[in-house]
Amino acid sequence: MDKQTRLRFNQEDDDEIKKYMKVFGHLPNCNTLVSEKMNKRITPKRIRQRWTNNLDPRLCRDPFDEIEKLYMIEWVKKYKIQNPSADKIPWKKLILEMKDKFGKLRTENKVKNFWHSQERRQRRQLHQNTSQGPSEIKITFHQNEDINVTYKDFNFLDKF
Repeated sequence: MDKQTRLRFNQEDDDEIKKYMKVFGHLPNCNTLVSEKMNKRITPKRIRQRWTNNLDPRLCRDPFDEIEKLYMIEWVKKYKIQNPSADKIPWKKLILEMKDKFGKLRTENKVKNFWHSQERRQRRQLHQNTSQGPSEIKITFHQNEDINVTYKDFNFLDKF
């Protein structure tokens, strides 16, 4: 289906995707199987995106708490330091690590939107060239790969 004739999802589509994901969700090619069951009205890629960003019942829709925000910021910073030539951030890996650490499955869109909004905010602050004193976040990298983060009056030591 080309981009101009792409249809919006409706409740019937969502219900069908949920039904078939219960049956095929554990298989590696589940999105292709769901697409075939739906007579290929919706591509496997769109089914995967719809499932992972909207329909998966395990998704946590609560706002990020401060520790999750700090974790994402530090995880991406550390990834960029360790992989300076990488042009993409492995969001799925970050999401799975956050699920293991915090017990909340977040959508790729939500994580990426948070990160990109942080980047924009930092660029604006640099552009304004304001001198508001020391940052609220202090980060210390240790040889044993521990990261010590001080945020306001809260400390935590984490191993990535």
